[in-house]
Amino acid sequence: MIYEEMTKNIRALCGKLLESKELDLIIAYKGGGINDMQVPYFAKQPSDAQNIEWGDRCYQNIAPYLHGLGKKAGILAKPCDVRAIVQYITEQQLKRENVYIIGVDCMGMVDENGKPRPGCAECTVRKPPVYDEYVKDDRVDGLNIAKTEAKGDDLAENFERFKKEVKKCILCYACRQACYGCYCKECFIERDITDWQPASIDEGTKMTFHIGRIMHLAGRCIECGACEASCQSDVNLFYIIKNVSGFIEELYGYNAGMDADQKPALLTNKFDDKEIGFLGGGNHG
Repeated sequence: MIYEEMTKNIRALCGKLLESKELDLIIAYKGGGINDMQVPYFAKQPSDAQNIEWGDRCYQNIAPYLHGLGKKAGILAKPCDVRAIVQYITEQQLKRENVYIIGVDCMGMVDENGKPRPGCAECTVRKPPVYDEYVKDDRVDGLNIAKTEAKGDDLAENFERFKKEVKKCILCYACRQACYGCYCKECFIERDITDWQPASIDEGTKMTFHIGRIMHLAGRCIECGACEASCQSDVNLFYIIKNVSGFIEELYGYNAGMDADQKPALLTNKFDDKEIGFLGGGNHG
């Protein structure tokens, strides 16, 4: 009933924005996906707003649809979507005035069996940090988030776990394609590969790709879990990315996607910055 009421309010709001011509497009969700997933939907007419749905199956991050749009658009955004939008703004991939954020509280997304989707169960950001319109879910205020188990400090043990996960990888790049932050036109791993020569799937190449991707997401990961959810080989390296995010937050006080006016940690330099490696220790989730 709660999602029905929220959907009703969202439809009314979106219909009003489209009818007033304040917006010509609103990116949202509608039903009809595989296993009853709610899929991306582009509402352009006031009547289209009646097709919009909101619920616990709106898992896909729809912020990347704002890339290259070239005009102002509205977007129905849960907290991780909003964090992606904020990062796009700080990375000068999107202008704030070109996006109208309808922020929605999020209880977490689930799969067809009611199991929490990757990144959702341990998510600590349940309210949109930035918005133009706000749709509240009262249940979020009383939500208790279980703490995730901290990783160990043993470097050899951590490396063995990393190698075990990488061994399962078939280098299909699904994690890259699903990631909001991997928007480069040409990926570093494919830069020197000819069109007729497929990427090697030897262990060294796979490790290079994953370590490179982790470093590229340092201070940028919004912890949406899309990388883990998209992997059909059950590779889980999300825990490392979360560790890097925790390291940067602890060291520099920066949490990706929370404040568009705060300069990303890796774009700043201070003479008193600490020089600490993150591979060998720290308990960050």
